[in-house]
Amino acid sequence: MASTKPFGNVSTATILVIGHDPRLQRSQAEAQFAFFFDYLERPRPSHGPEASKYGLAHAVWEYVEHLAGRRVSLSELYVTNLCNQFLEHAAGSGTVLIPDDLADRGVEEIAEVVAAGHFRVILPMAVQTFCHLCRTGFVEGNAELVSRFLCAAQPRESKAAQGLYQTAASAPFLAVCGQRFCHRRVPVVPIVHVKQWPLKEGFVRYTEPMQRAQDNVRAALRA
Repeated sequence: MASTKPFGNVSTATILVIGHDPRLQRSQAEAQFAFFFDYLERPRPSHGPEASKYGLAHAVWEYVEHLAGRRVSLSELYVTNLCNQFLEHAAGSGTVLIPDDLADRGVEEIAEVVAAGHFRVILPMAVQTFCHLCRTGFVEGNAELVSRFLCAAQPRESKAAQGLYQTAASAPFLAVCGQRFCHRRVPVVPIVHVKQWPLKEGFVRYTEPMQRAQDNVRAALRA
């Protein structure tokens, strides 16, 4: 199965960004590097699909800078996905389900990256990404909150049978978004996906959690 590559240098990166999977919901585009981040090392395309790819990468970069409250160099970033393989689009609309075996492999690879690096903060984007990190024990701290989140964020069986991820309960991410957890003493701060940032209509309730995320990210980078 084809896959994308993480972007960044583990020896210089201090901020780890973890996305979902490399394929947008309806797009057939296949990024060589996560979130097309290699496009940021080239001149900005003026129009067309290439400009859109650059735009996605730049949006993630700006998002991290907003959370950090300062300019962030590319050398400070390591960007990957929970699942770097190109999953098949599911029938119907919604978020594709990441199978446990692929998620487990992704978590192992991420844990190896963290162990090899000198990260000051880890930023998982989106509910399913954080759910798998919690399920596998990658996330440490606040065990009661993590347990409640896992119960609410598990895949709804009827949707999972269609290859889609929908949480068993409504909006479980609200309780954990922006909170400070950790992995081997590295702060882990879950945030909304870049496609929801700046907060879109319907995500206004994440205003306070994302302010909390900003505070926690800035504190982690100052430490």
